[in-house]
Amino acid sequence: MSKFDLIRETFIGNLDERLPISVWMHHPEKDRTAEGLAKAEIDFHKKFDHDLLKISFHGRYPVVDWGCVAIYDGANSGSSTCEQCAITSASDWETLEPLDVNAGEFGEQLRAVNLIKNYSQDKAPIMATIFDAPMIADKLCERDFIEYIESEPQIMKSVLEMITNVMIDFGRAAIEAGSDGLFIASQHSTFSSVTDNQYKEFVLPYDLKLLSRLRGKAKFIVMHLHAKDDNEEIRFDKIASTSGLDAINWEDQSSSLSLKDGKKRSKKTVLGGIDHNDIFRTGSPDEARDQVFDAVKAAGLKKLIVAPGCVVTQDTPIENIEKVVESVKAIRPWQKEWEEYT
Repeated sequence: MSKFDLIRETFIGNLDERLPISVWMHHPEKDRTAEGLAKAEIDFHKKFDHDLLKISFHGRYPVVDWGCVAIYDGANSGSSTCEQCAITSASDWETLEPLDVNAGEFGEQLRAVNLIKNYSQDKAPIMATIFDAPMIADKLCERDFIEYIESEPQIMKSVLEMITNVMIDFGRAAIEAGSDGLFIASQHSTFSSVTDNQYKEFVLPYDLKLLSRLRGKAKFIVMHLHAKDDNEEIRFDKIASTSGLDAINWEDQSSSLSLKDGKKRSKKTVLGGIDHNDIFRTGSPDEARDQVFDAVKAAGLKKLIVAPGCVVTQDTPIENIEKVVESVKAIRPWQKEWEEYT
């Protein structure tokens, strides 16, 4: 079975000859050019031969063309930050205009998608990373998003609508450039990040629009619901019930929602099981494998792609990644040791 067939069958709930796995991480400094990012992602895939290649653009790619200055400051996540933000006062929001996603920093990411597709087209499906509008707005103003939606709600609704339309354009362009699927990330789905009213007004409508406008274009869509802290509670059900969403990913090993319960509540395929911030990066290869096996057994093999809850950190031992990928790919669901978990 090809990796394309394996991923497709997993999304529709069929369990076949083995369990799929995906791993991803940022490639700081290398990810600032299309050629650098493409080479880093291709080299990463060649080394681990995982089943689903997520393209991890640098973490500030959507805000550069609006005027932010992005740098890598050594963060262990590998993501970039803003040395200078485009938004420093409420009036700055009104200066933002729609962007041509085929030019500038957006265009650079599309070139990377195309270069990676030239490599991956007969090897593995790829998915480009898309950020939702609240997450991008937060990056534009260096995490003062809540302050602005409270003080300037009408301006912010207009801004979020405009950003959403730009990301719809970018998502479609990424698919045209060769991306099989999309990985849509949200950082405002937890109860600690926004209130219920803020979520209903300033997050959910824009996420739903993004999904509804892209689901007919992509072969599949995965939604990432980010949780920053241990035992953080996620507003899961609103997104989980959305039609056109093929799978969900979240920090299942540290948030309050387990992989098993998330799968049960969503009835969708889930990506997770790797404790990327703890044992995967600090334990031995065997400990990392055993942790993943425990998570897989608890969740059950159907509708599961083994994956990190978020990006693999820069200090994660290569040996741990190799051990986990090799061990998961060796799982045979119909063998006696695994049949009770099917």
